[in-house]
Amino acid sequence: MASNEVLLKLQESMVKAVLSGQPLPGHDQPIRLPDLQFVTRQPFIYLLDTNLAGTLALPDLPKPLKIISPDTLRQEVQQQGEIAYLQFHINESTESVVALRLEARIASSDPNRRELGLSSIQLKFARQGDEWKATEPPISSAS
Repeated sequence: MASNEVLLKLQESMVKAVLSGQPLPGHDQPIRLPDLQFVTRQPFIYLLDTNLAGTLALPDLPKPLKIISPDTLRQEVQQQGEIAYLQFHINESTESVVALRLEARIASSDPNRRELGLSSIQLKFARQGDEWKATEPPISSAS
């Protein structure tokens, strides 16, 4: 399994690339999350702390990043209404390969409405010497 330090570094680079439109190491094209406009139309970019390897340090984002727990998300949804957020999933984690999926979702204050899954992007990283690089084109999907 990859260390938390490695996972955190890869999660930081993936969030930065998605939100700033910069390419990842190993790629020459920026990666795009198709439904990103739902997440960026709010005053904050909400990111669930579920599956995070630590505290992200990303000061140069287009909007402030607000890392929250699922419980805090539910509380904020009750106060604000609908909130779009991002959440990581770790699909694979070994000493030499890590696959991460970053998913956009919308939570509603209506208890009868389930959360709405938007789009997601999956990237596979491989260790190449002392560096980690994205080794395959990103895979985008919609829920």
